[in-house]
Order: sequence, then C-alpha cells, then structure tokens
Amino acid sequence: MPTITIRNLDETVKRRLQVRAALNGRSMEAEARELLSQLAAIEPPLPTQGLGTAIHNRFAALGGVELEIPPRQFSSRQAKETVQSNARPPLEEDFGTAIHKLFAPLGGVELEIPPRRKSHRPIPTFE
Repeated sequence: MPTITIRNLDETVKRRLQVRAALNGRSMEAEARELLSQLAAIEPPLPTQGLGTAIHNRFAALGGVELEIPPRQFSSRQAKETVQSNARPPLEEDFGTAIHKLFAPLGGVELEIPPRRKSHRPIPTFE
C-alpha cells in the first residue's frame, strides 16, 4: 500500500488531529487516512463559465479602458512594384557561365580533386 509523508505540519493541526482521532477512537494515522479518503471522494464542481468570462466578470466593475487607435502610417520602404521595375533584366546565359566570364581575366586556380574512397561496406542489392 502506498505511503505519504507530510512535512512541516503546523503543531496546532497535529494537536487537533490527535484530539479528533481520540474522539473517534482511532489512531492519528487512521484518522488522517479517513479524512483524506473523504476529501478525495468529493468531486470538484465544474466551472459554470469559461475562463474569459470569469476574468471579464471579475474586472468589469473596475470599468473598461478606451484606447485611441492611431491612424495608419505608410512605410518609408519602396512598394513591391517599384522594386520590381528597377530589377535587372534576366541574363541570357546561365549563372555559372556569367561567373566564369567575370573571373576568367584573373586567371584560374587548379584544384586537385582527390578520387573517391571506396566504402568498406558492400553495396546492398535488392531483389
């Protein structure tokens, strides 16, 4: 059977529990078990209203707050249509060729590409 330990119990609560247990002819532990069983059997009442309604009802007596809605301001950024009209025309060649033509006068760099290392694991075959 599970056990529970209650720490920092007020001395007056302990004394009252002892007196109550003595009046009911039980040990203090049995009295605590009985009280906890009775309290656990009680179903908590379901809320009759939602959380938003409860918050509104609690603070409604204080009155509402009237907020002034400022007029809408337009951004200092350019509109999307203006940005698109200033865009460069599309290239007639692909991007890689354009980069090559741009940097070709500077001379190329030869890079040694090492061969691929073979894996030590066999390649699976699916049949």
